[in-house]
Amino acid sequence: MAATAKPAAPGPAAAEHGPVPGAAAEIGLATCHQEQPAPIRLRPLTVADLPLLGQWFAAAHVERWWHEPSDPARVRAEYLPCIEGSEPTHALIAELPTGPFGYAQWCRWSDYPDHARSVGADPDEAGFDYLIGSADLCGHGIGTRLIAALVGLVRDSDATVAGFVVDPEVANAASRRVLEKNGFELVAVKEIPDPDGRPIGPTAVYRRRLVSRQPARSVGDLGGS
Repeated sequence: MAATAKPAAPGPAAAEHGPVPGAAAEIGLATCHQEQPAPIRLRPLTVADLPLLGQWFAAAHVERWWHEPSDPARVRAEYLPCIEGSEPTHALIAELPTGPFGYAQWCRWSDYPDHARSVGADPDEAGFDYLIGSADLCGHGIGTRLIAALVGLVRDSDATVAGFVVDPEVANAASRRVLEKNGFELVAVKEIPDPDGRPIGPTAVYRRRLVSRQPARSVGDLGGS
């Protein structure tokens, strides 16, 4: 499973708030060899992860959709701002108990107004990308569960996020499928030029609005005598 189209400027970056609040999120993840789900953990990207990130970018199943350079110097230049907190995108490593297997990033669309306008995202919405670096893990439902974990992490990290807009390439059927399994709906198909001039195909714009979580009401709030 490769990434969806990038939500903003190339390369992720940590938000102005620094590392992702809470540091990690977990969700049950069933593999084809296990009856019980294995936990998937999302944690902030670190400098030590950059060589592995470059290896994943060079993999054919990732490069087809991610469109990022894989040489160490370029990876460091693109992704070090995430770690240092100078860009408003949260970059994450996805881990199983056996170790890292993928990458995810999310941002508030209000931090990238130009690209937000191109996909029709509202200021209170967020965007994200993801990739599974290990090809042998693709096709086993891990992408679907990774998206569920990422959505849960964003909701827990930022109560102001009221929905998501995500923009995979139209031809990326696997990425579109996992979005649909997580309640995302196709709202548009557009030709959106890549900000760095990289060749990408038509974009499928998906949206999911979140249901407001109202605070619990006390007995006194219910009225009556």
